[in-house]
Amino acid sequence: MSTPIRVAVCDDARAVKFFLRQVLEEDGDIEVVSTTSGGKEALAALAECRADVLLLDLLLPDVPEPADLVRAIREQSPETAILLMSNMPSAQLEKEATRLATDGWTPKANKPEQLRNSVREIVDAKA
Repeated sequence: MSTPIRVAVCDDARAVKFFLRQVLEEDGDIEVVSTTSGGKEALAALAECRADVLLLDLLLPDVPEPADLVRAIREQSPETAILLMSNMPSAQLEKEATRLATDGWTPKANKPEQLRNSVREIVDAKA
């Protein structure tokens, strides 16, 4: 078996973090190595866990400008792909992902298999 994809999740909603862990780890090829609730906490965790992918909620209470957080993540952990997620409409989320120069985006309401595939695709694209 190959090495699992290491994923960090940053979302301020506990239920979302729990759901994402359950969904992402279901097939066994993805491992959630960190769950955090805010930008500063995510930066600290990424320094420790060396995630392949960060699933990043667009709207976090401690992050007034997401571009600043994305920039800090890129500087500190350039090897980590950033997958932006939100409940906003897909067209708007795609526009924000482009503005922030993240590696991709996914609606939080995606079906479980689509969420897992989004993570796999972003890792394949970065390889």
